[in-house]
Amino acid sequence: MIKFFRKIRQKLLTENKFSKYFLYAIGEIILVVIGILIALQINNWNNDNIERELELNMLSEILTNLEKDVFNFNSKITYNENAIKHNSAVLEHLILKTPLTDSLRFSYARLTGRGTFEPITVAYENLKSKGINIIRNDSLRISISELYDFKYFYVTEDLRMDYEPIKDFHMSEIFKNTKTTLKTNDNRGLAEPVKLSDAQNNIYFQEALKRAISFYQWMNRNYRNGIRENEIVQKKIRAELTKNGK
Repeated sequence: MIKFFRKIRQKLLTENKFSKYFLYAIGEIILVVIGILIALQINNWNNDNIERELELNMLSEILTNLEKDVFNFNSKITYNENAIKHNSAVLEHLILKTPLTDSLRFSYARLTGRGTFEPITVAYENLKSKGINIIRNDSLRISISELYDFKYFYVTEDLRMDYEPIKDFHMSEIFKNTKTTLKTNDNRGLAEPVKLSDAQNNIYFQEALKRAISFYQWMNRNYRNGIRENEIVQKKIRAELTKNGK
């Protein structure tokens, strides 16, 4: 093609057809410019496709993480519900002064601990490293950022800080008022009051149980709200993926 154009130029020059040569030169320049513009457009289109594919892959990864978060939320809720059950059983036993049974000994050994939720942030951190603006849907991008940077805070760090004073009081009273009678592989086994009559009349022990029960309930309400916020973002991501054929 280049040789073809060169021959045309040489022919026009040798024939002294300068006006035609001039017009030809302008036409050749225009063709070159058009070619460059087409090449740039194709390159931009390819880059746009690559970025779009990366965006959709990132959204798919975040969606997977969010689905696992819901599973983890529910497992922590179950853990806390068991803690509520055991603390409530012991509290009722102390207040009503009912006989000590093996079922209660089982509960006495399971008064402490809480279901601590930790979100899976691998995909979100990866997104931030790539540049969060890769998410073109403004509403979706804002929703993802708000969930991870703000809303999850209230079910992780915020709850942890609120729990510390309650945990210290709760555990202190348990350690002072209970003793392990049988250990099993889970290091819990069975436990009972050091002295039953003293535990039944210990208002601090009972108050510690009440506060723990209230906090476990409060924690689970926050976790259920976290699930709702999580699923709102999941819904938006699925809509975006579906719109783009994923």
